[in-house]
Amino acid sequence: MKRNGYLSTLCTCLLAAPVLMATSLSVHAKSIGKDQVNIRSGPSANNSIVFEAPLGYPIEVKKQEGKWVYFRDWENNTGWVYKPLVSNIKTAVILVEKANVRSSASTRSNIVAKAEIGEIYKVLGTKNNWVRLGYYHGGSPLGWIRADLVFGE
Repeated sequence: MKRNGYLSTLCTCLLAAPVLMATSLSVHAKSIGKDQVNIRSGPSANNSIVFEAPLGYPIEVKKQEGKWVYFRDWENNTGWVYKPLVSNIKTAVILVEKANVRSSASTRSNIVAKAEIGEIYKVLGTKNNWVRLGYYHGGSPLGWIRADLVFGE
């Protein structure tokens, strides 16, 4: 009987682990705080530049090493960035070719704009499975988009 209780607890923990991991990862959502920031192959200015990231580029922080941050982006690229160049401003990038941005958090609300793949917006809030987007500069609200259509929220 004790063994069945142990297996039941283990199964529950294993099933809950992905949910807990996803929740903890969202805490590490950050963005690039300057324009054209060098993303490097390792945690040093001596490492090669892998690509350049624009202002507001959303990243998912995986770990920190000294003054360097290792992250994953919306295309599953990874790299290192100098920590002072990372911002706590939450941003999101559009993951699909074209997405409807709506006046409220519902598929029944009016379409107020169309967003395209790769466009970056400031995250102004979340509600259930929706993200409220705004323009990065000035923060003017744009509208709501389903959370599964963006990375970084």
